[in-house]
Amino acid sequence: MRLGFRRTAVQVVCTVLALCGLIGLVRGGADSVTAFGEEVAVRVPILMYHSILKDGARQGKYVISPDVLGADLDYLKKEGYETITVSDLLAYVDGSGQLPAKPVMITFDDGYYNNYVYAYPLLKDRGMRAVISIIGYQTDFFSQNGQENAYWSHLKLEHLSAMQDVIEVQNHSWNLHEYGERRGCLRRRGEDQSSYANFLRQDTEQTQELLTEAGLPTPQCYTYPFGACSDESEQILKDMGFLCTLGCEERVNTVTRDPECLYEMGRFNRPTVMSTAAYMKKALGE
Repeated sequence: MRLGFRRTAVQVVCTVLALCGLIGLVRGGADSVTAFGEEVAVRVPILMYHSILKDGARQGKYVISPDVLGADLDYLKKEGYETITVSDLLAYVDGSGQLPAKPVMITFDDGYYNNYVYAYPLLKDRGMRAVISIIGYQTDFFSQNGQENAYWSHLKLEHLSAMQDVIEVQNHSWNLHEYGERRGCLRRRGEDQSSYANFLRQDTEQTQELLTEAGLPTPQCYTYPFGACSDESEQILKDMGFLCTLGCEERVNTVTRDPECLYEMGRFNRPTVMSTAAYMKKALGE
């Protein structure tokens, strides 16, 4: 079983074509290339956020302040970047839509309640969109007990419904973030393939059902817990109908008309220790 990530064949082909001089001049800035007069590839950086808290003592690798997030969003606006969602990527790939000249995707993992408190208004005030990938179990749990605390609560279904004008919701497993014999959605040592496939499907379907039964759009993208994936997990998710998967490898994506380019997409985690300029230079490939 191969763990980690792979560079898609499409990216390799595009690189070879560029070296051979078959890819033409850049159109629409540095984020898209043309071949034979037709746009076929677009550079799409994906930013990865988690928790947003004002408490400086809590900030670190996976927690930043609202001020830092606001500065990041202002930087993107100033530099002419336009936010997109998974739906926009799917529309581009199938030919039914176009991407902006400088696209960027903003993602939030885990579905923390503080995303509603801080990230949602910051995005809405700037006319920007983002993708939140929820842990189904946590959303179900807090939807039932009603707790709303920025430090530990997760988004309730009512929050997800209220944010639809800004947020697109995707699947981050039902409950595969616990440490133990299994880390993320990888097959355990000694586990047979059939049992593993059934386990992953059942876990994933619980979150799909939670959202669709609440009247929310069915997720078409799976965000890997801990970024841990394998050829097996990719095939299972494809067979389930997922058209996109998000990992944690730090690289800018090349999006083409080939559907395969939307699997194991790279993202850049946003820690609090970096300045906005330094983080954006890294994440945007500037």
